[in-house]
Amino acid sequence: MFEADERDRKTRSAEMNTQYIVTSADSNTVTVTPAENGSACATCHANCKSCALHITVANTKRFDVKPGQKVRIGLSAKDEVRQSFLSLALPVLAAVLGFFAASPIAALFNIRATEQLRALCVLVFLFAAGFSVMLFAKKRRNPEKLDIAAVYQ
Repeated sequence: MFEADERDRKTRSAEMNTQYIVTSADSNTVTVTPAENGSACATCHANCKSCALHITVANTKRFDVKPGQKVRIGLSAKDEVRQSFLSLALPVLAAVLGFFAASPIAALFNIRATEQLRALCVLVFLFAAGFSVMLFAKKRRNPEKLDIAAVYQ
């Protein structure tokens, strides 16, 4: 059991520290391609222009990067805080709204607003908001909000 947990933690840590190879660099933006250990990109620095996967990221910290260098990318701190707040606050606010919406819903169907109905409304609103946040985040992934977090080499 402990070994599996340790292996999962190492895998997650490796995923968060994925390295990318710089293919082109301007003053504000950098184009990168993944440098996975099992891919040809990890050993080949000759012709990155022909690679199919290119990601354009911001260079707000003004790192001096050149083509061929390895970098780590991530969300900017401001965008990370905003995304974290919205993904937590929106479902909680929806749950509170569900608690207070139970009475009008009960009146609409001519039933009493019991604690069970309030709990059901809280859960429905909570899961609906959480699912909506998840779908919105999945459809609105914006690679331009990614930023260079570190430069290797």
